[in-house]
Amino acid sequence: MAHVRVIIVEDLGLVREGIRAILSQVEDIEVVGEAASGEEGVRLAAQLQPNVVLMDQDMPEIDGPEATRQIKETLAGVEVIVMTDRLDVVKALEAIEAGATGYILKDIPAANLTAALRSVCNGRGFFHPEITRKLMDRLGRLTREERSRQIESEGLTPRELEILAELTRGSKDKQIAAKFTVTEGTVKTHIGHILKKLACQNRTQAVAYVLRKGLIK
Repeated sequence: MAHVRVIIVEDLGLVREGIRAILSQVEDIEVVGEAASGEEGVRLAAQLQPNVVLMDQDMPEIDGPEATRQIKETLAGVEVIVMTDRLDVVKALEAIEAGATGYILKDIPAANLTAALRSVCNGRGFFHPEITRKLMDRLGRLTREERSRQIESEGLTPRELEILAELTRGSKDKQIAAKFTVTEGTVKTHIGHILKKLACQNRTQAVAYVLRKGLIK
C-alpha cells in the first residue's frame, strides 16, 4: 500500500497527540482524523473511511471492542488495531472476534507502530508477542477431548480443529499441507468450512472464537 490513512480513537488528549506526532514523521502515513470516544470514532470512520483505525481498548460508554464491531459491520475494508496500556488475553480475544486485526501496547516503539499499520493494510495481523504466546499456550493446554467437547455444537471435525491449531501457531497453508500430507487446495477448503461453521469473516476471528470458548466459561 502506497499511502495509509489513519484515524486515532483515544480518550486521552496527550496520548492522541503523541501518536499523531510519531506518525507525522512517516512519509507514507497520514492521520486524517481523531476521536475522543468510541461513539465518535465510529461516526468518524464512516465519514472518512480510513485504511486503519487505531482504537483505544478502554473507553467510557463504547469500549474498543464494541466500537470495532460497529465499524466492521458497515466498513469491512477498514482495519482496526486495538491499543492498550496493559495486556489482557480475554480483551484481546474480544477485540479479534469483533474484527480487529491488531492488538498492541501503547508504548510500542515507533518503528513497530508503523510496521503494524502497514501489516494490517497488507492483509496480515499484528499482535503483541506476549498475546500471541499466551493464546498458543492456552490452546496447547486444552486437550483434544476438551476442545472437541467445547466446539462440538459448531460441527468442527478433528482435522478442522488441527488446522485451527496450526493457524494459531502462524503456520502457512503450504506448511499445513506438508504436515498433513494434503494439497494447499485441500487446506483452503478446510479453512473455508471452518469459517462457514463458526460464522467468522477471517482466520484470525476463527482462532479467537475457539480459544475464547476455552477461556470464558
